[in-house]
Amino acid sequence: MSPANGSAAVKHRVQVRIGDEEFVLRGEASPEYMQKVAAVVDAKFTELQAAYRHVPRHRVAILTALHLADELQRLRAENEELMALLKEAK
Repeated sequence: MSPANGSAAVKHRVQVRIGDEEFVLRGEASPEYMQKVAAVVDAKFTELQAAYRHVPRHRVAILTALHLADELQRLRAENEELMALLKEAK
């Protein structure tokens, strides 16, 4: 996302921990937002790692991505339904 006023985008840098590994995130989003997103990923990764103790970390990472992508798709579909209902109500 670029700033609306045409000025240079401010890049933030934040260090986060996901699954006992440190990562540095850089982006235009606020550090608080980047930490919140990383916390969601870490929570899902930790949950799946506990459930699948003998699965290699890279596969747990892929499972994490699949679970979060599934949630995103379900929420997008729900949003589309709600927007259609709102449009009908007008």
